[in-house]
Amino acid sequence: MITRSEMIEQLETNTCRVIFKKVNGDERDMMCTLRSDIVPAATKSDPITQKKVRNINEEVLPVYDIKAEGWRSFRLDKVVSFSCS
Repeated sequence: MITRSEMIEQLETNTCRVIFKKVNGDERDMMCTLRSDIVPAATKSDPITQKKVRNINEEVLPVYDIKAEGWRSFRLDKVVSFSCS
């Protein structure tokens, strides 16, 4: 299975398809990325940038959902499939 750091490396240069099980058990198919030319710049009005610094949860990976045009996250232990184009 691909590691968290390998996923981040792929997401920083590609658009990736992640299929994972949500907390409620539903399966989710998401096109996402961490590419700097796609991810919008942080703004003061963005509530996610207003949060205090917190410990990084190594079990969860935040990504930019291309279709929803917003930040989403998934649990690494719930990934069914991870592929990049």
